[in-house]
Amino acid sequence: MTTQVVYRAFGPKQVRQLKEVYECARAVKAKYPESHLASKAAKRLIDAFEAELQNDGTVLDVCWLTEADPQGTA
Repeated sequence: MTTQVVYRAFGPKQVRQLKEVYECARAVKAKYPESHLASKAAKRLIDAFEAELQNDGTVLDVCWLTEADPQGTA
């Protein structure tokens, strides 16, 4: 998935929200041990963001969320 496709599917506000969710999940995973419920939930979120393939079989660029720099207005 390219950044252009992401911006067509989601607006700048939604991309910022997704990026915040991803960053918070990474922080939670780093804070708690792997056996903790919050760490397990955070891992599931991170895995969903970093999935190699989408449902339609296209390759997902795993860096799209961390490199997103929304432009424009919501």
